[in-house]
Amino acid sequence: MKKLLAALSTTILLAIPTIGHASTNFSDVPSSFWAKEEITRLAEADVISGFPDGTFKPSLSVTREQATLLLGRTLKLSKTPSGSVSFLDVNKNTEAYAYLTQFVQSGVFVDSTSFRPKSPLTRAEMAKILTTSFSMKGTASLPFTDVPKGYWAETHIKQLVANNITAGTTSTTYSPGSSVTRAQLSAFIDRALGNSSAPAVSENEKFAAEVLSLVNQERSKAGLKILELDTAVASVATKKSEDMRDNNYFSHTSPTYGSPFDMLNQFGISYRAAGENIAAGQRTPEEVMKAWMNSPGHKANILSSNYTHLGVGVAKGGSYGMYWTQMFIGK
Repeated sequence: MKKLLAALSTTILLAIPTIGHASTNFSDVPSSFWAKEEITRLAEADVISGFPDGTFKPSLSVTREQATLLLGRTLKLSKTPSGSVSFLDVNKNTEAYAYLTQFVQSGVFVDSTSFRPKSPLTRAEMAKILTTSFSMKGTASLPFTDVPKGYWAETHIKQLVANNITAGTTSTTYSPGSSVTRAQLSAFIDRALGNSSAPAVSENEKFAAEVLSLVNQERSKAGLKILELDTAVASVATKKSEDMRDNNYFSHTSPTYGSPFDMLNQFGISYRAAGENIAAGQRTPEEVMKAWMNSPGHKANILSSNYTHLGVGVAKGGSYGMYWTQMFIGK
């Protein structure tokens, strides 16, 4: 996968005076993290845990075996097998095997000789096991261009949308073959339990929120004030990422909008200082932040004391797969 980085590290200043461990407090899940409440609830219920180093690793993909354990614990299934299943790749003396004997009986999983326990859980598989486990009803019209009529998980995806479990990865895609992260599955399970009244958000919005959280972790370590989210700037950053994807370019200067400063002005954003980081090809918030922090120009923007607010935009698709934009402003 090709990857690109670019930073507009010279700030424009205007002439105006002068953001599995047993603990439920994870160092990489700050209070501002989009799934903080959902993760905390599941951790307090001993459904999910973090790692010995005190992290949760929210963007780590969930395996099929791990998903089985999380659902089994959520539903308080018996840890004693109920009959047997044919899976040759699952140890019969494990908690996962006991849950699988019950899930096969209820139709959550289909009995076979192979379960593929270490394979990442896909979003299509997640739709099936969640809707079946929680006996979800309802249907919805799907705006997703990647879920064709007759697709094997179409009914389950419609039920997820109808029950406000997910809004897709974008307004027009569901990404059925993409893996599910620990944060995402925590949120999906929590919503299925009826604990969260917040509307479902897209994966791109979640990724943007995670980038903001990671930026503020770096600023806190450097003794700097955290950056506040500016939703108007985030909207502009999203348009920039989408523009790079749709017009197949990678540059601070857009053929549609001009420079980042031109864009901010066009959309009515006032600022005394502004800067931009862009990237393409990185698959997760952690990956793109690592790349930015390893680049002096990008790191300088992230750790600049000139800025007070940040907007992050993410766009999936195009020749690089993922496009990322950070737009910084100082008010």
